[in-house]
Amino acid sequence: MFNKYYVFVPSELENEQDNKDSSSCEKEAQRQALVKQAQEEAL
Repeated sequence: MFNKYYVFVPSELENEQDNKDSSSCEKEAQRQALVKQAQEEAL
């Protein structure tokens, strides 16, 4: 069963992180928060 809040990061976004360090940190923090939220809801 898939959680609708699960966030998958494609390889293109990982490559973008090298170009935009400041914004990628925000995106990574937001992604981790969403993943943590999804894990808590799945329990």
